[in-house]
Amino acid sequence: MELLFFVAMFCLLAYVMYRNIVLIGRYRHNKEYIDCYKEMLAGNEGAYDRTCRYIENEKSAEYKNKGLVLKLYQQLDRQEDAVATAQAIDLKEIFYRKGNYSKQQMAMNNDIFIWLYMDLAKARKLSKFDVLNTLYEKVLELDQLENRVEYRLAKAIYNALCEKEDAGVQFLSSMLDGGYAGLEYEKNLIGLYKRFASSTLAYSGEPMEDYYKEDLHSFAATAIGRSYLNDLEIYEKYLPKTARTDEDPLTENEGK
Repeated sequence: MELLFFVAMFCLLAYVMYRNIVLIGRYRHNKEYIDCYKEMLAGNEGAYDRTCRYIENEKSAEYKNKGLVLKLYQQLDRQEDAVATAQAIDLKEIFYRKGNYSKQQMAMNNDIFIWLYMDLAKARKLSKFDVLNTLYEKVLELDQLENRVEYRLAKAIYNALCEKEDAGVQFLSSMLDGGYAGLEYEKNLIGLYKRFASSTLAYSGEPMEDYYKEDLHSFAATAIGRSYLNDLEIYEKYLPKTARTDEDPLTENEGK
């Protein structure tokens, strides 16, 4: 009995040590990734070169692809040819494990969808339909995420931006009415997702309650909101009413 207890405790200790090593490793990778996107949103000189170095130095396919999603936005912003970068992105490396959707990977990387939404808007603003369509095809490859708000929101944004079908606008509207209740989503980010939905509805000229229109002024006061609304070319309509210095919601994922 004592031997079994000793073996059990040894296994538990080994597992805890393994988890700590994994978490420390993820923090190291994520810190550089987060620093890259903070510099990008701040418009710092050298942000693009830092992202390229990050991708080049990363050995993990997961983190290389996270970096490529950031690089795509920056290339579009620099008005460079970004088709090759869009084609190189493999979102399954971020959200799948052994060929299947991983809830753990989703929990650790859900912020990537934020950058995908921003990539879509930037490509649409510049009429880079080759990039827009390629990125959408990459999203569709994540069909095992059909029950996730993040996935459906990406599809809805694409359809709304391209005026493809009413289904896109319908999902965006339903999000504001709580129509996501039966789906899975990151609870800490649902407010941000709803702001992307309301912003895209405003771009499409769809009717919204005054509450959501007013909320867009608050969204415009954040770095992410300012970038997205600018790319939708509606920022001037929803200028911030008060200055804000708080960080964007995604920074709370830094330890993941």
